[in-house]
Amino acid sequence: MNQAGFQKRPASTFYRIYQIIWQSLDWLFPPECGGGCGRQGNRWCQACQATVEPIGPIVCPVCGNPQITAQTCKNCQQIPPAYHSLRSWAAFKGPLREALHHLKYRRDIALGDSLSRPLIGYLENLNWKVDLIVPVPLGNQRLKQRGYNQAALLARPIALARTIDYSSNALLRVKDIPSQVGLTINQRRQNVSGAFWANPKTVRGRSVLIIDDVTTTGATIESCAQALKESGALEIFALTLARAILGSNASNR
Repeated sequence: MNQAGFQKRPASTFYRIYQIIWQSLDWLFPPECGGGCGRQGNRWCQACQATVEPIGPIVCPVCGNPQITAQTCKNCQQIPPAYHSLRSWAAFKGPLREALHHLKYRRDIALGDSLSRPLIGYLENLNWKVDLIVPVPLGNQRLKQRGYNQAALLARPIALARTIDYSSNALLRVKDIPSQVGLTINQRRQNVSGAFWANPKTVRGRSVLIIDDVTTTGATIESCAQALKESGALEIFALTLARAILGSNASNR
């Protein structure tokens, strides 16, 4: 096991090549920690890693929301989501929140590699049987403005490390939606309803893992899962790097 307590297995050849490329770039252009501490030489330093607050261990087995028992929460009992299970690695706060802001808004794309690493071990411990990984897609306008999809920067190295098929086109956003900051749970659900489309030729009969950076209410993940389910996905899982704690000033799209 590594320091985070995750099981470790040999990395795939393609993932090792991927790592070598980033290490070479770090040697040519020494990075600064994206957690906001200002330390030189690491994209995500050990000091910022030490501040991370893992989600759990007791969560709803379906939506992954922290709670005092391991039973399915009332919300999931009353309205079962389209996905089988959703998990998040850590709380969306402190240096991790700062790093995700760097990744999303400051074009610090190398953080995608650094922040995907804990998810690789986390996913292995979940023992989910998945054969396709898809990132939550951005709308065309936002993708054009940003130039990249931060969820894809997390998803691709996970797929390489776990030797799982990856597709950035299996799930598409067909409706641009406004920011969800400040919206209620119901407003978020209405906002993303019908926003996604999944390609039946790619997802039918497959066990699909959705990857995103942050989840708050799970509305975006649920809308993605609904599109995948309607297109014939056999089983749907979701994994996010962080979870915004409801009632705090954390925000998510």
